Amino acid sequence: MIFNGDCLEFMKNTEDNYYDVVVTSPPYNININYNNYNDIRDDYIEWLVEIFNEVCRVLKPTGHLFLNMASTKKNPFAPYKIAEKINWELQNNIVWAKSIEIDGYVRGYNIPTSSKRYLKNGWEHLFHFTQNGNTPIDLELSGVPYNKNYNNAERAFKRTGKTWTPTTTCWHYTYQSKATKEINKQITGDKLHPAIFPKKLVEKCIKVSGLKNGIVFDPFAGTGTTMVVAKEMGLKYFGCEIDKDYVDFIKKRISEVEDG
Repeated sequence: MIFNGDCLEFMKNTEDNYYDVVVTSPPYNININYNNYNDIRDDYIEWLVEIFNEVCRVLKPTGHLFLNMASTKKNPFAPYKIAEKINWELQNNIVWAKSIEIDGYVRGYNIPTSSKRYLKNGWEHLFHFTQNGNTPIDLELSGVPYNKNYNNAERAFKRTGKTWTPTTTCWHYTYQSKATKEINKQITGDKLHPAIFPKKLVEKCIKVSGLKNGIVFDPFAGTGTTMVVAKEMGLKYFGCEIDKDYVDFIKKRISEVEDG
């Protein structure tokens, strides 16, 4: 289900301990051109702290909050200031590497920059909060299969009996290709939502939580990626989105998943 309106107002009418997993990414607060939303707030940090403390209230005690935020040139410490005021404990501090440099080549989606001062930012924060910082995660479900070309794969299997290795706190997931206007529209809708995250990122978060039966919630639904992934994984889902045009696009995306 999707609620068209303010997520804080919605959660204040939601009972305690309702959702199992939250995967979300709030607005950047750098005047990005969202459709009908003004991405500038003077009370940005206080506003998000209030929202995510409400998120903690509506999550079950065994729940997981995955909060994706980017540092910006305008306020590079904002994610840390918000994170340290959230009532739950930071259990894992994950880096989402959107583009990385390997052997002299940049891999992943990267927009050229004309800045004479700054390197292009290729990563974002992915904070993983739990109630007490000791909630079990699913190491196998979220694990990474051994590469067949990995020299020690066979030896590792003999030693551990496992064909996988636990995931790390640095994930490299690229955006879905925006090679054509049609593909771009499929991802972002007619109104071209400017800030989306890849489905693989959401899927990985849910796998870390180990959730196989429950409700996934996104208070900043955007184009509904969290909800689409939850649906594809056979989970229940709920989201809040303040923009009616994006809500209509979310419904379209979800209906396509259901039809498929």
